[in-house]
Amino acid sequence: MVSTGKKILGNEKGFVLGVSMLISAILLIAGILALTTSNTEVLVVRNEGDLTREFYRAEGGVVDALENYNTGTTFWLTDDFLLAGPLAAGSTVTSYNHDGLAVATVEARCIEQTGTQIPSISEAANHLPRLRHIAPPPPASGYSLKYFEVRRFGITGTSNTGNSQIQVGAWKAFNKY
Repeated sequence: MVSTGKKILGNEKGFVLGVSMLISAILLIAGILALTTSNTEVLVVRNEGDLTREFYRAEGGVVDALENYNTGTTFWLTDDFLLAGPLAAGSTVTSYNHDGLAVATVEARCIEQTGTQIPSISEAANHLPRLRHIAPPPPASGYSLKYFEVRRFGITGTSNTGNSQIQVGAWKAFNKY
């Protein structure tokens, strides 16, 4: 009986096959884990790129509205807008890229103290800090306190898919009447 136990333990026939199967299984599991990790990383990078493009679209809409407030497709500072007054003035325009595709929706409204909601614009565009709409020009702006006043506006840019939103405050100098 003891000699058969030694014979079985001393027999190395098939050992290489068992070890090679074990190593193959370990390598197979490592390869599957590497592929899963690689696919996950590709999806993360793709999502980051999409979100970055969305952010830049929203930002581009805001910049377009700031630069073209009285011309072009983002013309929002109209006579009707100014005559409506700070509690009712709201404007929604679309910003387009150089290919003519819509990239962002831009909403503009007056910043004012009461927090009055304007129904024609979104909740995000209505949520602005409460400040006086008409104020003296900022120091070192180059505008005389005697002859000029500034009016404050909030501009909200939303990317075309709605995933990114940027909000900025702006002011424009006007002659005192």
